[in-house]
Amino acid sequence: MDEPLSQRILDIIFQDPDVRRLYKESLTDWILDTQPRTAPLDAAALVQYLTAHQPDLLNRLKINVRIKEDLARALESIERN
Repeated sequence: MDEPLSQRILDIIFQDPDVRRLYKESLTDWILDTQPRTAPLDAAALVQYLTAHQPDLLNRLKINVRIKEDLARALESIERN
């Protein structure tokens, strides 16, 4: 995949009608409040946010075939640090 993992995660979350609007709004607020506007969204920071604040959503992403392997690698990397 050429798209960064963070972009693929966001695409899945925001295009999924089953993800509650509150989750989407909370994620949007976190991005706007914490992430630099001049740099791409950091996938590690996004995964850490989901782990801490939206674990149910992260569990749904873990089984998504489009990002399953890349997400597993990102989680492993975070756990090592």
